[in-house]
Amino acid sequence: MDWRSVYKEIRKSFPGWRRARIDRRLSEKLTQDLEVLKKLFVEEVLGDQLKLASDWSLQLKRVLEMIHQRLGVSNVVFPRELRSFLEDPEAHLRKKLFIYAMDLARRRLKVSAFEEKGRRAIQTSLQTNLRNIYQSWVFLTILYHLAERGGRLIYPECGYLSLERSGKQRLSSIPPNAIIETPRGSLSFFLEAPRPIAWEDTEDLKRVWKLYRAMRPDILVYGGRVMDILDGGLDPPIKRPDVIIEVKELEDWHKRVRELRSIDRAPSAEEWRWMWLQGLWRGLGRELGARTEPEKLVEISKKRLKLKEPDLIKVYMKVYQPKEMILVTRCASPRDVRERLEEVGVKVVDGVGFDQGRLIEISEEIMNFSVSSNDILILEGDLVKLIREKSRVLGKRPEELLREIVEML
Repeated sequence: MDWRSVYKEIRKSFPGWRRARIDRRLSEKLTQDLEVLKKLFVEEVLGDQLKLASDWSLQLKRVLEMIHQRLGVSNVVFPRELRSFLEDPEAHLRKKLFIYAMDLARRRLKVSAFEEKGRRAIQTSLQTNLRNIYQSWVFLTILYHLAERGGRLIYPECGYLSLERSGKQRLSSIPPNAIIETPRGSLSFFLEAPRPIAWEDTEDLKRVWKLYRAMRPDILVYGGRVMDILDGGLDPPIKRPDVIIEVKELEDWHKRVRELRSIDRAPSAEEWRWMWLQGLWRGLGRELGARTEPEKLVEISKKRLKLKEPDLIKVYMKVYQPKEMILVTRCASPRDVRERLEEVGVKVVDGVGFDQGRLIEISEEIMNFSVSSNDILILEGDLVKLIREKSRVLGKRPEELLREIVEML
């Protein structure tokens, strides 16, 4: 039996159900039939990839057990989507078909449209979750190696290690996901951190707009106990990281093209609200059959730039200027791709797969950037405001400005 046969049975059982009243008995039957349809559809679309998803999930769960034992972590909190995927990949992918399957049963979607949209939704969800699994595996494996060398988790203090950023920046700051205290000092880790912070009106939005345009490397690492990497005097407004770790899980990652978009000007808070309302209106309008449209907005011009992934890594280096740029790939990459990246200073750790031992060397290199709390100088009050003001005027980072002042003495 395939999902098309199930759909034919649904049509026979509910020939005019869109117009008829559906009682609880019929709705339960429909729910059961649609679950079977979705399950068969997922199996048809993905085939052996479902086993791949389960295998990758198992690899991540193994390193989770090791982290619990060595780092003293009470729990690891994953983003909601990834957590659901790890629990049951097939069931998670079925959820992505809920609306489409209902529209198919209601005859709001043709079979061909359901197949196209459902296939795209499933494959997109699978690829996104596999990427998050591998990135999480790399991050947790590095923490494990640090723990093996005497590292311990000091932030969050509760012992719950969070791998998501949802809600973390509501206080208008960009806090770390984890701070590890090693025998050489502290290291602060930020996962996909350059994201927008909370704002309330147009003036707030203008101040944080650079974060909407900021490029987002996978992992930023800072020496010391860094509780906020936001720096409004920079563009992007992110403090210079000591290490950037970029993770690639696909075999053909070097052939992939990323489209970058930039908007010429920041919209006002009112324009932003209208854009949000337009999206809501259109979605409801399609469902309810509404024909009227909200007031049109002046179009904000957008620019698009397409870059291959190797070139994007070079852009990360130029924009963020890390002291060390590391690329971790699951599969082996072509020699010429590796060489071009190494020529500009990227350390390429190639063909790692799920071999934890391959990440020992870069874990030790990252430890070299640890900063002891005794080496941290905290500035407060008017002096901080003065340094930041001079930093903006002169176009120099506060660290560079202070170094120049000290060297002149």
